[in-house]
Amino acid sequence: MTALTATHRRLDRTASLTAQVNAAQRAAESMRPPNRRLIDDPQSRHFVEHPALRAVLSHPWPADAALRVFDRVWGGLHAHIALRVRYADDACAAAISAGIDQLVLLGAGFDTSSLRIPDATVTVFEVDAPATQAHKRPVVERLARDSQTVWVACDFERDSLHERLTGAGFDPARPSLIVWLGVSMYLTRGAIDATLSDLAQLCAPGSRLVVDYIRDGVVAGHTPWPGANRITRLVARRGEPYRSDFTDRGLDAVLDAHGFRPAEHLGVAALLGRYDPTNTSRLAADDWLAIATAYRRQ
Repeated sequence: MTALTATHRRLDRTASLTAQVNAAQRAAESMRPPNRRLIDDPQSRHFVEHPALRAVLSHPWPADAALRVFDRVWGGLHAHIALRVRYADDACAAAISAGIDQLVLLGAGFDTSSLRIPDATVTVFEVDAPATQAHKRPVVERLARDSQTVWVACDFERDSLHERLTGAGFDPARPSLIVWLGVSMYLTRGAIDATLSDLAQLCAPGSRLVVDYIRDGVVAGHTPWPGANRITRLVARRGEPYRSDFTDRGLDAVLDAHGFRPAEHLGVAALLGRYDPTNTSRLAADDWLAIATAYRRQ
């Protein structure tokens, strides 16, 4: 099965650094003053091992300076990476309030959701490549000894997501929340369809899906946002090119075809409008990334 990515084995060689950069961004954002920070995720720093990134996190001043440079070069990207965490946390809180007690982090990377969920009755299924989990698992177990995390190692080229999750105790008869971030843009449309087909089998009616994506035109590198065009060229040079982008309606059509009812889309500007209405962060609102919620139809 090629559910998450047809190129995952090649990407796994660089996934650790990519995940560390994202973790460093979240940690650096958490070091800003309380009235300016967009998220509070200090645990992210425990997953940063690269010497240059650790140096950036040595003090609030270099951390803030690095974020400002990052935001200037790749406008919109830091706001999205920080605020998709807020959005997913809100989705998790809403799901728990509705009685959902299964959370699946699909392609989890160094996401720290399992360290922030206060409800011990919620089981978090972390699904990712074995190499990434080998770095992450001992850190999570050290930081949260009572965590209800179930580690689901999955080679997305060879393994069945359905078999791996159900074999780990996931119950397809009960509603769940699936959080799928930082992945869709690297996949072919065929791989996205395969993943959504798997999720349609796994998700009981009433289940919720949170997924982020890049806007139509980003893959071709022809957008009104210079930072988006720069990073498109950068990821291509690194051998992990963007492969799929969507209009809101285009993504809705794909979700609907797999039994998910689209509910909401928020681009970078809308995320900043929701979580930073007075613009205290002073981050670029280049609107080339977005996040969406959908519900498994009854």
